[in-house]
Amino acid sequence: MNTSYEPLIVLGVFFLIFSLVLNNTLLKYLTFQAPQKSKLQIRWNISKKPTLGGISFYLVFLIAFLYSSHPTISLLLPLSIAFGFGLIDDYFVLSPFFKLLGQSSVALLIGNEHTIHLVESNIVNTVFTFFWIIGLMNAINMLDNMDGILASTVLIILWIALIIRPEESSLELNFYIACIMGGLISFLFFNWQPAKMYMGDSGSQFLGAFLAWISIQYFWNFRETGVEGFQGKQFLIPILSFIIPLIDTSTVIFFRMQQGISPFVGGKDHLTHHLVYAGFSELQTVVLLSMISLLSGMIIFFIEDIVGTNQWRNVCSIIVIIYILLVWLLLQIMYEKGNKS
Repeated sequence: MNTSYEPLIVLGVFFLIFSLVLNNTLLKYLTFQAPQKSKLQIRWNISKKPTLGGISFYLVFLIAFLYSSHPTISLLLPLSIAFGFGLIDDYFVLSPFFKLLGQSSVALLIGNEHTIHLVESNIVNTVFTFFWIIGLMNAINMLDNMDGILASTVLIILWIALIIRPEESSLELNFYIACIMGGLISFLFFNWQPAKMYMGDSGSQFLGAFLAWISIQYFWNFRETGVEGFQGKQFLIPILSFIIPLIDTSTVIFFRMQQGISPFVGGKDHLTHHLVYAGFSELQTVVLLSMISLLSGMIIFFIEDIVGTNQWRNVCSIIVIIYILLVWLLLQIMYEKGNKS
């Protein structure tokens, strides 16, 4: 594994400082707030704060794009669309249909450039890629439900991407990852409890699209070389990397379907909220879920750096599956405890 992180650290620190200045400026001159979207949308924190995080992320990305040695046009377009319809949704309120239309546009653009290779059938691979991108964008959007949680989670996911990056082919993406990580650390300074600003749908949709692009090239390429067809182990790295968004989204959707509630509206029924109901503070909740994400990243690092993906054995799959099930079970127990409180 290439461990030359110094240029990326310097780049991340530069954009961290740049973002701190940028966010301070945005807070000073742009004080508009996103409206309450509907009577059905119940927010965890009812206090209104400027929704500027998405604008900050996108400006950081644009600066990085302009100064990139090899500007990735095919990355600029889907991220711009994701940011754009997210911004419209923040301030003018999009229906679920138009939101899905925007996400579908992003999925088509990203999927046209990169496809998840699962089996020999291109149709299966294309359809799976399409639904993965849309599902991930929604999962990231849904996790933006408590101060500090989404930015912390995405920061850890991007860190995981860097520690398992596939060498020379991803140097350009590493450049963008370092820039966005600097922006996220800066945003956390303003979004940590009590938050001074939110990222809004413009931020969560932008990050969802960026992670979708990254995930296909970093997390879904863990295949045993020379072996065609379905490989179960290929699913374990993405699940580990996105363990918190995936568990939160699946739990909320299942709970809402049981209650006859639409999964397309906000509510105080997320994993984070139920941990608070169960007795954790908001800070403890963010720290706990972040620690789970970090531990999952360390497991991936162990598999990649010590075991090696091409030397993967059944015992590795069993250990990872047991870990995922234990985390899922623990969080479901806490969710149920919060549900009864």
